[in-house]
Amino acid sequence: MREEMDALFRRLSFYADLGESELASLNALPHRVETYESGEEIVSRGEDPGEAFVVSSGWAARYISLEDGRSQILNFMLPGDVYDLQVFVTNGADHSVIALNKVAVLEIKRRDILSLFTEGGRTGAAFWWCTLQEEAILREHIVRNGRRSARERVAHILLELHRRAVIAGEGAGETFHMPVSQAMLADALGLSFVHINRVLREFEKTGVIERAKAHITIVDRKRLVEMCDFQEDYLHLDDNPRRLGFNF
Repeated sequence: MREEMDALFRRLSFYADLGESELASLNALPHRVETYESGEEIVSRGEDPGEAFVVSSGWAARYISLEDGRSQILNFMLPGDVYDLQVFVTNGADHSVIALNKVAVLEIKRRDILSLFTEGGRTGAAFWWCTLQEEAILREHIVRNGRRSARERVAHILLELHRRAVIAGEGAGETFHMPVSQAMLADALGLSFVHINRVLREFEKTGVIERAKAHITIVDRKRLVEMCDFQEDYLHLDDNPRRLGFNF
């Protein structure tokens, strides 16, 4: 497996038991590697991306900006995440994507991604599951930002990003890499920078988390989970292939 394909294979392998033939197909997938520095736009809203892309390394954020400059972060993209299977049916991106640190992406032509679906089998099902998970995360975000308090929102997103980071190879144990600024968290959670700063300092002071540069350590998971009633079933990370109904 070529090194730049590792993140995609790790992600897809979580949803289906990929064998040697699937590994060979992924490894042979034609692609181009592009790199972006922190703050660079990977996709701009309204443009035709032309190709799908996979985050190979680094973190990115999907967002929409309003005319007055306000922004809403829709979701964070981690290694192995795919943007965007909607390229098959749309002519323009309905949101933008920005690099949060140095990001490498694999640009893959539409026809080559489509061939993985038309061939069916484990790889196509795994891509399908990625899309279902993305939709489930966005639904949970609506509930989080619409009904949870500031403390609950911050606790919830930390638990979610920890789980996703570990799967993406960006964390181990209770510590994970999170190159997301407090301003970005504020845009993701619909809160002010002051709110975010206050809640994070409270979590540190009370021994719930520890922060060191771009890393977070969850010290008291039980309290954090109880604080926001975190239930990770919306991430659909348990026994997925059998639930898909395929005999893999």
